[in-house]
Amino acid sequence: MAAVRAGSVGGRQDPTTLPIPVVTADRRRRKRRGRRALVVLLIVLVVLAALAVVAYVVGERVFRSTAEAQIEQTVAQRLPAGVTGEVDARIGDGSALLQYLQGSFDDVTLTSRGLRVAGAPASAVVHVAGLPVAGGAIERATADLTIDQAAFRAVPALRNAGASAPQLGNGTVSTTLTRTFLGLDLKVAVRLKPSLTDQTVRLTPTSATLTAGPATIPATAIVQQLLPDGVSVCAASYLPRGVELTSVAVRPREAVVRLTARDVDLNTLDSAQTGSCG
Repeated sequence: MAAVRAGSVGGRQDPTTLPIPVVTADRRRRKRRGRRALVVLLIVLVVLAALAVVAYVVGERVFRSTAEAQIEQTVAQRLPAGVTGEVDARIGDGSALLQYLQGSFDDVTLTSRGLRVAGAPASAVVHVAGLPVAGGAIERATADLTIDQAAFRAVPALRNAGASAPQLGNGTVSTTLTRTFLGLDLKVAVRLKPSLTDQTVRLTPTSATLTAGPATIPATAIVQQLLPDGVSVCAASYLPRGVELTSVAVRPREAVVRLTARDVDLNTLDSAQTGSCG
């Protein structure tokens, strides 16, 4: 009888037992180095991205500041005749650089607290949409202009009516009309109410008082004879074509007017013809 080999049962041989794989020290070191390289690469990418963001933010701020300064200089050089002062420009939200590359700034706000109009103090806030970077026509703009009452002394329509030293109050304009009748100087203190029709500001008498020597009497009927149509000021004659007066409000010692503009060419704004009233 044949001898049975050790490790066999019933004459069958057990499969050969395979050795357990062993990770060598070199392979472990290579894996660790690979992980470290990946971590270093990620750190470098994060740092580069952070530096790119910082560079963009700094560059954006520098460009925005430069662009705003250029806008301020351009506006100051093209102020209408009789208007002087400095203007502060602010480019609206969003990247100023990207807006510049697109050819226009979406929203620009111009403010000034030190203007002088006809020698009188004034302030303005202007919002411009679609301001072209190389000049040309703006899309649209609105402006709120606050003017001291001293500027109204130079309005020809008031001078021609014999009005002196107009005083602005709550919704009214007060002035004095001087007339000579039979050798007597008659002074009529009149109160006028402003209104806007098309581009014409109308000052309509609402009350009046006549002073003749020591006597003072109501004179509403008289002033209606002196100023049957009130006083009319053509606002369009003071504004470049394409710029319109949309509202006027009078309050103590100053007037606030709102202007709108659309498709006005900035390159010709300072020399553009003024409008007219129909």
